[in-house]
Amino acid sequence: MLFLGSCTNKSAEVAAFTPGEDVPMERQVNVFLTYTDSAVKKMELRADEALNYPQLEEPKLEFPKGIDVTFFDKDEVEDSHLRSDYAIRFPQKQMWRATGNVEVTNKKGERLETELLIWDEKEEIIFSDAFVKMSTGNQVIMGEGFRADQNFTSYEINKVTGELYVPDDTDSTDI
Repeated sequence: MLFLGSCTNKSAEVAAFTPGEDVPMERQVNVFLTYTDSAVKKMELRADEALNYPQLEEPKLEFPKGIDVTFFDKDEVEDSHLRSDYAIRFPQKQMWRATGNVEVTNKKGERLETELLIWDEKEEIIFSDAFVKMSTGNQVIMGEGFRADQNFTSYEINKVTGELYVPDDTDSTDI
């Protein structure tokens, strides 16, 4: 009887010791991850910090200081690059949300800038409904939203609001 009585815990004491839902269960610094599929490198991710919340009803992995991601083609040659000031991954949905100065570049040198980008790992697409600015060699296109393959080789911009043609150096004349 004495033994059973001495092993009890008060609910308040247990709750005070147990981290809340808004506290990460794991913190990693100087993160470097390589994702492969069938022994082929698909992507490399770098981040200053990662916070893991596996205890949540919808687990998440948060990158409060941003991400820097390099995507590779089937021959493991760099295909595209993504960076943002903040990112969060929802592993159950295989979805990412990148915000703050998001930039995506492809091997052709085309660059997309936006404040919000969603990356669907399962469908291997990136998209947004936010304002986007696309810079190519001689053109700047602005619009509301876009959709592209994850390697940013094929894309479409929605609700184009403006196009600027930038003359290349051979078109300019001295004044």
